[in-house]
Amino acid sequence: MFTISTTLWALDITDFLRGLHKILILTDGTTTQRNADYLIELNPRVIVQTTLFSIEYLIGDGVVVWRACALWGYSKKIMFLPILLLSAAAILITFFVGCLGVHDWTYIAGEPETCYDSYISIFFLSIATNLLATSLIATKAWMHHRLLLSASVEKTTRVLKVLILLVESGFIYLLIWAAKSMSVFGDLSSTVNGQFAVSMLNSMGNQIVGLYPTLLVVLVHMQHTAINVDLESFPNRVPDMSDHDKRAAEEGLIFSNPSDTSTTMGWPINLTLSNGPH
Repeated sequence: MFTISTTLWALDITDFLRGLHKILILTDGTTTQRNADYLIELNPRVIVQTTLFSIEYLIGDGVVVWRACALWGYSKKIMFLPILLLSAAAILITFFVGCLGVHDWTYIAGEPETCYDSYISIFFLSIATNLLATSLIATKAWMHHRLLLSASVEKTTRVLKVLILLVESGFIYLLIWAAKSMSVFGDLSSTVNGQFAVSMLNSMGNQIVGLYPTLLVVLVHMQHTAINVDLESFPNRVPDMSDHDKRAAEEGLIFSNPSDTSTTMGWPINLTLSNGPH
C-alpha cells in the first residue's frame, strides 16, 4: 500500500507540473485550446490513478475487516456481512475498469452513466464496510469494558486502550473517507474553488488510505489514544494468579474463539478463574 500511495503521490505531482507547463507556460493557441489538449493528455493518467486508488482502498478495507474479524475470533456469523461487502466492492471495481475499457477509456470528458453508477456504488460499499467494521470493534471494546468490571481479573488498561484506539482511528478514517467521497457527487468541481477542493481531497485521500495501516500499527505499538481511559480499581479476587497469567487472562477476554467460550454475567469469557492453586 505504501508503494501504491507513493506512486499516486508521484502522479499527482506529475499532473500538477504538466498542467502548469501545458496551460500557463506554453503560448501556442488559446488558453481554452491548451486546456483541452492537456485534458486529452491527462485522461490516461487519471484512469491509472483511479484504478490504483481503487485497489489501494480495497486493500485498506480488507485490513479494516481483518482487524474486526480477528477481534471476534473469526466467527463466521460476524465475518459474513463484511466479507460480502468487500467482495461486492472488488467485483464493482473490476466492472468499473472494464466499463471504461469498453467505452474507449473515456473518463475526464464524462464517463458513461453505467460506469459512473458503478463507481458511486463502490464508494457507498466502502463507507458501509468501514462503518460496519468499526462498529464491530466498538462493540468488542464495550463488551471488554463490561467484562473487566465483572471478571476476577486485575483491572489493567493496556488492551482496552488499544481497542479504543482502534475505534478512534476507524471513525477518523471513516470521516476522511466520507469527505473524499463528496468529490464524486454533484457539481463540486464545476467551479475553480470546487476543483481545488476536489484536488486536495483526492490527494489527501490517496495518502491517508495508503498510510493508514502503517500508522495504525505504529500508534497501537505506542499505545497512544485521544481518550484518557481511567478504569476504577477493584479488589483483586484472584491473588494467587501471576502477573503473566493475569495479562494472558485479560487478552483472552478479547482474542478468543467464540466457540470456546462460556458465559459469565451474560458476556462470553473463554477462561475459568480459580481462587487458589489446584
